[in-house]
Amino acid sequence: MELTNIYLFVLVSFILILTPGPTTIYIITKGMTEGPQAACKAVLGASIGDMFQVLAAAFGLAALLEASSLAFFIIKLLGASYLFYVGISCLLNKQKMSVATSNVQSTGKDLFLTGFLTSALNPKTTLFFLSFLPQFIDNKSAYANQQMILFGVVFVIMGFAILNIYALAAAKIRSWMESNEKIQEYFNWLTGLIFVGFGLRLAFSERK
Repeated sequence: MELTNIYLFVLVSFILILTPGPTTIYIITKGMTEGPQAACKAVLGASIGDMFQVLAAAFGLAALLEASSLAFFIIKLLGASYLFYVGISCLLNKQKMSVATSNVQSTGKDLFLTGFLTSALNPKTTLFFLSFLPQFIDNKSAYANQQMILFGVVFVIMGFAILNIYALAAAKIRSWMESNEKIQEYFNWLTGLIFVGFGLRLAFSERK
């Protein structure tokens, strides 16, 4: 395993993780609506979901999705449906951002599970790991799978750190949004439409 490959992997991974996707939007939403603790619980779930994707790529699920149109369609349908569900939930959300409403905030279990499913139920991410990770390992090595998992763990750790930064930054904006109900309403609508958009993009996506 060449040191140059490790540096290149970290650099490319950093850029990719910074690019907003459904998981990032969900974390930011929770940071702005329910505070840093809620967002960090969602980050933990999302990171476990990323690790699931890494293991799926290393042990063959990604290859199955790439080879089978039916398998890809089923997982894609599940992922798109879940993104739709999250989006519609945001559109229908009338909860106001206030410390006084902390007793009706999402439970830790719900935050963790939604973060996990948002990451894990995305077949495009699985195929991404299958195409991305092998570029940095020696495919002829007897330890190719172990190398893939190691790089995947590095990717997940980086993602965990960056998502937590997003969560804390979003929570800082919460106090400003608490004082403006119109902004809260617009934010819920914007977030809901973004998730519905992600769901549509996934639903109509094709295998690359």
